[in-house]
Amino acid sequence: MHSDHQITNDLQQLLRRGYSADDLTNQLSFPRELVEKALTQYNAEIRQRQHDRALHSQATYAMRLQRR
Repeated sequence: MHSDHQITNDLQQLLRRGYSADDLTNQLSFPRELVEKALTQYNAEIRQRQHDRALHSQATYAMRLQRR
């Protein structure tokens, strides 16, 4: 049997593949609590990636300015 942690990871992978929270809850019958936990972690991951990209862009811009 899968642990809650493994199920949450599997749910996040399904979210990355385009499934919605409703799909996971209604069509695939996962417990709502685990879907919400996976969705929260998935959204945090997306926000972190966006933040990292913004920092990378700022650093790249600063390095280009320095070369001038």
